[in-house]
Amino acid sequence: MRLKLYRRLGRVKLCASLFMWLGIVTWIGNVKLHLWFVFVQQSTERDVVFSVANEQVNISKRHAPVNAGLRDGKTFSILDNAIEHRVFWSSWLDGLSTRVFGVEHERKWREQVRDARVVVLEAGCGRPTNRLATFADGTRACVRYGIDADQVLGETLSYYLAELLGISNLPPLVLSKLNLSSEQWASVRGNIEALGWSPNAIVSLTEFIPNVTGVFIPLHLRKQQVGALQLSAENISNMTVTYLVELMQWSDLILFDYLTANFDRIVSHIFSLQWDARVMERTTNNLLKTVNGHLLFIDNEAGLVHGYRVLDLWERYHRLLLGSSCIFRRSTVRRVSELKRSGNSAKRLCELYRAREPLARELGSLSEEHAITLQNRIDVVYKHIRQCTEIM
Repeated sequence: MRLKLYRRLGRVKLCASLFMWLGIVTWIGNVKLHLWFVFVQQSTERDVVFSVANEQVNISKRHAPVNAGLRDGKTFSILDNAIEHRVFWSSWLDGLSTRVFGVEHERKWREQVRDARVVVLEAGCGRPTNRLATFADGTRACVRYGIDADQVLGETLSYYLAELLGISNLPPLVLSKLNLSSEQWASVRGNIEALGWSPNAIVSLTEFIPNVTGVFIPLHLRKQQVGALQLSAENISNMTVTYLVELMQWSDLILFDYLTANFDRIVSHIFSLQWDARVMERTTNNLLKTVNGHLLFIDNEAGLVHGYRVLDLWERYHRLLLGSSCIFRRSTVRRVSELKRSGNSAKRLCELYRAREPLARELGSLSEEHAITLQNRIDVVYKHIRQCTEIM
C-alpha cells in the first residue's frame, strides 16, 4: 500500500517538474521573440531610406486610403497614408502627380524645333533679354540669349541634371546658333540686329507653355526662414490633396536648387528678408504653375556655373532652404543615392548633355572645379536625407 502511494507521489512530482520547466522555457522563448521583434523593427526604421530608395522594402500600405476619392477643397489627414516611413511621400500620393513633360514629348519637341524656321520674334518670356519665338508651323518657344555664354550653359546643364534626377518640371530645351543667314533665323534677322545680339551666339530654346500663373511660397517655407516650422510628417495634416501634390513638387525643387546652387528663385527671397519683411508673401521668381497644377522650374541660368562661382555669398541661404524639408520622393532619393555611390555625377551629366546636344562641345561644359562642387553637393543632400531618417 505504501509502495503504491510512493509511486503515485513520485509521478505527481515528476509531472509538476515537467510543467514548471515547460513554463520557464515558454517564458524565455517569448522574451527572446519580443527582443528579436524590437531589434528588427529598429533596424528597419534606421535603414529605411536606403532600402526603400532601392525598392527592397515591402511596403504594407500600398493601397489607396479609405477616402482616396477626395477632391479639391477636401482635407487629407496624415493618417490617410500621405507619408510613408515618415520621410517619403506615399506611393498613392506620388501616383497622382504625373510627369510634367513626357520623355517622348520632349524628344519630339527637340527634333521639331532644332532647325525650325522662326517667323516672329517678340517680347515675352519674362526677362527683357528673353524673346518669344513663333515658328512657321505655329509652335512657340522662349529664346534665352543670356548676358554671357555661362548663363546659357547653366540653363542647359540644369535641364540635363534634372533629367538625371528624374525631375520632369523643366520645359524641353534645345540649343541653337544665331546664324543670321541660316533658314532658321533669316526671317527675323532685323529683330536680332536691333536687339544687339551677337551673330553666331548660342541661345537656348525652351517650350512655351501658355495659361500659367505665378506661385506663392508655401506657408511652411515662409515661416521656416524665421525659425518657426519645417515640412515634416507632423505638420501636413488637414491639407488638401491638391496642395500636398504641389508640396511634393516643392520638395524636388528644394533639392534641385540646392544641387545647382540656383540663387535666383527661393534663395533670393530669403536673402531679401534683410530689408523686405514681406518678400516671402510675393510670387516666387522663375516658378510658374500650369492649369493642371504642375510647377514649372524656368529660367535656370543661375544654376551650376554662375551659381557655383558665387557660392560664398549665397551658401548660407542655400543651407537654410535645404533644411526646410524632411519629406522626399522615393524616386528622387534613389537617383541621389545612385549619384552619391557613383562618385562621378559631373561625368554622367556631361555624357548625357553631349549625347543629346550637337552644340555641346562648342558651348562648353563644367570645369573640373565645378565638377567637384557638384559631387560635394550631391554628398550634402545625401547626408541631409539620411539625417532626416534618423531624426524621424
